[in-house]
Amino acid sequence: MSHQPPKWFDRFLAWYCNPDLLEEIQGDAHELYFERVKNEGKRAANFKYVWDVLRFFRWSNIKRQEYVPGSMGALWNLNFKMAVRNARKNKLIFAVKTTGLSICFAFALLITAFVVNELTFDEFHSNHDRIYRITSKVNFQDHVTHYAVTPLPTGQALVEGVPEIENYFRFMYQDKPIYHVGNEIFYDDVTLAADSNFLKILSFEFLQGMPSALNEPDKIVLTEKMATKFFGEEDPMGKTIEFGQGILLEVAAVIKDVPANSHLKFDALISCDTFDRNDDWSNLNAYTYILLKPTANLKEVKKKMPPVLATFYELIVRDYKATFEMMFEKITDIHFSQNLDEDIAEKRNKNNLFILIAVVFLFLITGLINYLNLTLAELTTNLKKIGILRVFGGMANGHGKILLTETVFTLLIVLPLALALGYMGLVLAADFLSIRIDQRVLLNPMFITTGIGFLFLLLASTRINSFVLSRTSHIINSLKGKLSSMQNGLPARKFLVSAQLSFSIIMIALIILIVDQFQFIQNADKGFDDKNMVVVKLRSNETSRVEAFSETIKKMSGVTHVEGSSYYPGVIETKYIFQVETDKGMEQRLVPMMNCSFDYLSALNVRVVKGRGFNNEKAIERGSFIINETAAKEFGWKDAIGKKISGPENYVDGEVIGVVKDFNFASLHSKIEPMIIFPTDENWGNLFIYIKANPLHPTELISTIEKEFKAQWPELPFEWEYLDTKYLSLYRNDYEVKNIFEVGLVISILISCLGIFSMSALLVTLRTKEMGIRKIVGASSLQLLLLHTKSFLQFLILSVLVAWPVIWYLSNQWLQNFAYHVELSIWYFIIPVLIALFITMLTSGYHGIKSALINPVDVLKHE
Repeated sequence: MSHQPPKWFDRFLAWYCNPDLLEEIQGDAHELYFERVKNEGKRAANFKYVWDVLRFFRWSNIKRQEYVPGSMGALWNLNFKMAVRNARKNKLIFAVKTTGLSICFAFALLITAFVVNELTFDEFHSNHDRIYRITSKVNFQDHVTHYAVTPLPTGQALVEGVPEIENYFRFMYQDKPIYHVGNEIFYDDVTLAADSNFLKILSFEFLQGMPSALNEPDKIVLTEKMATKFFGEEDPMGKTIEFGQGILLEVAAVIKDVPANSHLKFDALISCDTFDRNDDWSNLNAYTYILLKPTANLKEVKKKMPPVLATFYELIVRDYKATFEMMFEKITDIHFSQNLDEDIAEKRNKNNLFILIAVVFLFLITGLINYLNLTLAELTTNLKKIGILRVFGGMANGHGKILLTETVFTLLIVLPLALALGYMGLVLAADFLSIRIDQRVLLNPMFITTGIGFLFLLLASTRINSFVLSRTSHIINSLKGKLSSMQNGLPARKFLVSAQLSFSIIMIALIILIVDQFQFIQNADKGFDDKNMVVVKLRSNETSRVEAFSETIKKMSGVTHVEGSSYYPGVIETKYIFQVETDKGMEQRLVPMMNCSFDYLSALNVRVVKGRGFNNEKAIERGSFIINETAAKEFGWKDAIGKKISGPENYVDGEVIGVVKDFNFASLHSKIEPMIIFPTDENWGNLFIYIKANPLHPTELISTIEKEFKAQWPELPFEWEYLDTKYLSLYRNDYEVKNIFEVGLVISILISCLGIFSMSALLVTLRTKEMGIRKIVGASSLQLLLLHTKSFLQFLILSVLVAWPVIWYLSNQWLQNFAYHVELSIWYFIIPVLIALFITMLTSGYHGIKSALINPVDVLKHE
């Protein structure tokens, strides 16, 4: 596939470059680009091409136009030259203005792109407004469980029985199976078993093949990334891949990588007809989607569903004494919907997005406030010169045009810099934070509106500055040497600086809260010990091999426990139907369960609070159950020991022998659910081996374990992970928000410092004469320093009044993401203020010391 330079920067080069030089510059840039693509890869080449375009943006390469003396074009050209000269003369102020504006704009665009990416999930499907996912709500004894899956025949029955439904598709989750390509093994690729309609209803872009690729059995569709991974530069079409134990699959199509804003993430699709499945109403394992006809009414569809599914509803009532209800989820709503049982969709909490939208707005306003304050400070020092020009015939609107020209010149610097920073931010976010944003969001109206809104606000701030310039009273007072008259506009500027500071206080508070919550997660009593625990994934349940592997590992130096379990954090959890003893007799309950080896609970330090744990006697423990505290409460058992439990299938009936303290193997986002635990037997194999290592275990322990694993399963990959690392990975989305806020905190503090610095410079300019007189009449340097810093304490008080309510609201919104979280104490309000006070005093101190050390003779001589 051919690669082209980033088109927007290519167009920018053609827009500004002198036509006489364009062919040479663009040709050299393209030649460098293609060479870099070959040697360094497309991403590095894109980044360096952007830098080249910006590097070529210099005065000698910009288009020029000849102007007639006295024409409007000549005047604007003159204004532009004056703007350039003014920037050269005041390099520091110009650099501060452009840098602050660029950083704020770039970060606001990045957050906007992230938010738009989240809000537009699945909108790339051409019929997204007519595609719905069908889910299952099951009521067992007034205990409701909401599943993302449905019985396999659901889709076909609905299409045949409801005229408003045009089509359907279904798929089953295959997790990450093993693929053999030649002599290589691949096992990290998410795979779905999809029916023939999957690619006909959903709009994934084809690179090779047709939407009918899944019509026949033994066919596989690869994403572009996976095709390259399997076959490199070779044409993958028609190639054969071995799946699982000897199933040969033919590559029937290649599609572009799944967009970042898709709720379904997969690397490969296998035709559903490849598998021999139980295709009846008892198999509740299909993810089912329907496509409504363009004129269909969803309410009418819902009314017609019960008769069509009556047979299944009767089966549920008869066999399980439960009620069943089909639910609809629009495909564009799935990303923000509640977490369902057995759900594989990528989810996000909408509260986080509302917070980020507020951050976007605040960043744009903060950048503009900083620009406005610095510009006003600069204009105030030049007010006498402007007044002289007015006396000799200069027009007020002429000065406004000069200011507008300076703003346009600033934009010529800010926009390319902001775009470069934004592009660099996208690359860094993808490489280091695993935050991937679909490039189509850059053309989304919301994203474009953010950019246009920024330009509009910047031009509006220019008009404010023009109004300040046009006030005759300021001009007259400046000629009289009364710069202090400009203090009439200070309250508004003080408010703007206070707004900047309040934003920093808000960001500091949120970061402290987020860091504390993650500290709480790491230190919370989960009910089990996940430290120094290595978990090995098994893809074979052959008892002899598992036992031989476990016994060998137990003998290794540095290993204290080797136990097995069917459960692992982040793995899709399946609930099972149990019969439990109640005052009304045996009742059905749908409960999560775990089977494990005898010493598994003790290896993880799960505490038994009543009764006993399992013994290493298979005959004694067969039919024994252990439950957690929540299960005892849920079942209404004051004394759970000896209570009868029947199920699940393929396990003998028995009774409760122990109650363990609640342990949260899911994330702290969810409340602890009831749990039934029974020992592993010949019918229930372990899927994971837990190896407890001594904290001072030898560094080569993992490689030794891998060697023993390969001795038992040479045909399988060695897959392992530390348990505490896996547990923290459950908070990936929260870490993304944390990373964004950390970057935002640094930027907000930087911009606030710039705002305070500019206001401090302005106050020193306006009060130079006052400070000189005060020093003559006996004021000490310390008194003058305190007088200067007193104004900034007023800023801080105003900032606190604005920030505290916002901190309270946003903090509560974010904490709602967690069932277990830190409490919102007064310190989350006090500490940010103390930090802001330190920043304020440090930033304003430079000009405060400068004004305190002023020589009154120099002031009076100047006046």
